[in-house]
Amino acid sequence: MPERQKPDRNSFSISPRKVEQWLDSLPKANLGETARQIYKALIETNQLDIPFQDRLRFLESLRETVQYVTDSMRKHFFGVTYPLPEKNQKIAAATREIFAAMATGYKIAIEDINNYSVLFQDKKQLTLLVHRAISYTGRVLLTGYQIYTPYPPGHWATLHKLYEFAEHRKLLRLAIHDFLNFYVEKSTVADEYKRHLLLWLAAPYHLRQGEVTKVYNTLERWVRHAEILVADEPQHPEQDGQFGIRLNEDEPPHALVHSTRWCRKSNCRVLNTDDLTLRLQQDIQDGKEVIHTTLTGIDMGRPDLSHDLLCRLMISWGINARRSFPRSNRREEVQVAVGLSAIHQSLARQREENPQSAEAGFGRRAEYVSSTVDSVNEENRPDVWSMIYPSADQTRLTDIVTEELSLADDSQPEPVFPPARQPGTTPAPVRLDNWVIMNESATGYCLEYADDDNTLAQVGELVGIRRRLSNSGWKWGIGVIRWMKFSANRQLQLGIQMLNPDAAAIGLRPALNPGDRQAEFQRTLLLPEIPAIKQPATLITGPVPWRVGNKLVLNILGRDVRVELTRLIQNTGLFAQFEFGFLDEEKSRTRKDKTHSEQDFGQVWSTI
Repeated sequence: MPERQKPDRNSFSISPRKVEQWLDSLPKANLGETARQIYKALIETNQLDIPFQDRLRFLESLRETVQYVTDSMRKHFFGVTYPLPEKNQKIAAATREIFAAMATGYKIAIEDINNYSVLFQDKKQLTLLVHRAISYTGRVLLTGYQIYTPYPPGHWATLHKLYEFAEHRKLLRLAIHDFLNFYVEKSTVADEYKRHLLLWLAAPYHLRQGEVTKVYNTLERWVRHAEILVADEPQHPEQDGQFGIRLNEDEPPHALVHSTRWCRKSNCRVLNTDDLTLRLQQDIQDGKEVIHTTLTGIDMGRPDLSHDLLCRLMISWGINARRSFPRSNRREEVQVAVGLSAIHQSLARQREENPQSAEAGFGRRAEYVSSTVDSVNEENRPDVWSMIYPSADQTRLTDIVTEELSLADDSQPEPVFPPARQPGTTPAPVRLDNWVIMNESATGYCLEYADDDNTLAQVGELVGIRRRLSNSGWKWGIGVIRWMKFSANRQLQLGIQMLNPDAAAIGLRPALNPGDRQAEFQRTLLLPEIPAIKQPATLITGPVPWRVGNKLVLNILGRDVRVELTRLIQNTGLFAQFEFGFLDEEKSRTRKDKTHSEQDFGQVWSTI
């Protein structure tokens, strides 16, 4: 707490009339000046020794203006590329400081009212002060999550102490009105505390920009389904949905299933989320009965949260799994392409620049020509050997792929890709960022940014990682960004889950019905099967408009193959991943023939 002194005639006046005049005179059109004056007033009044009733009235009168200012400031660091420019970093830091100053003001009032009288206290007024102090301390943490920075020291300890104080004074269940809430008019101190516990357990650094704010707001109506318990020992620590809280430490909650130690009853609490996960499970099931789609912006029954996000929250609050594979430290420079379009162009260009992927000399591949043999068990379909090993008189397959991926069509849903280049033109450069592998496991990496420029990386985005092989060659792998966070030294770090160590750049369009207009191809990645872990071949597409059951045409090296999407594996809102099956072209084709054809097509993976 800051040291406080008696106000003098030059001090900021917090009389209701003066405060009202001051608020009316703020230059709301000049956001920077308004924010500066608000922050200056908070810092000054937090250093003044004034009655707690006057301080409370002053802080409550500021809340609406503080909300307006901080919401406006958030636009400068929300939805921008990372690492944040210095100006945006300062705006984010100023936002946190305003919230911290508000929290400090309420904590000073709590201290003053506690020192004023222990026997004759206004219980509702004290509850209001604790509620507001928890709320604004939590908003400091929330702002950090929004820009993927580590939580500042001391704030979790403050939250725990405020909750423990309210528990001791029996203030946990008294409802407090808050006009800034989105969904509920009133909430308790326990509700506000659980809100920040659950927000941390939702793994905010694993959420996309905007998702953490949606979860924070939606938790207003969900916190009542979670319960904080006092226990000497966890009854069933091996069960999911139980999280430990150490009130005497500056640490967030943790899953008990991962805990190796317990603490005394006076210092430990357990957050139980069984009822909450059951509620989420029901919401998810209800949603499946309404619609089955990859449009992640649509949520069944909850327009602010996607179906995919609900599933991830249920896992975070119910099934907190250990890391399956150990990580080993290393330091290796790699190049990274961010986004489906950049990865597709990089893969296609690599094939174009290296039409013979093998080394010179004996590395040149043989060329084959095959013809269709009519048989009662074979259909007239493209031969896979001709697709991969064309004869010399055929057009170069890299040109075919590039020419046919004409990706500019205003009639196609977002994302709209730039048109394919024409023969003889110089291809536009594909941006590759320089990153460093800090550690790796069997399923992914931790990458640290090595460039000075901004990056397009964001949680849920597809990445292609280009690593140098021991024989001086290069190898592409495909992964997804699962978390993003700034380290203590302000270096941007990514958590990458690898999807496949290989990929092929292909085209995709809807299968046409008679009379339909020819659709343009869209960029798509074909991830090969990995038999060792029983991982089938999959397609990486844009997030819209594809859904399970769609019949599509894949353009692989200039030849078309008809497929059907059979299962949605994931849709992050930035890309979708599907399993698929091959379509029959003759109604009389038997299941055995289809299986045989798919096995033949499986030979393609090793040669694309």
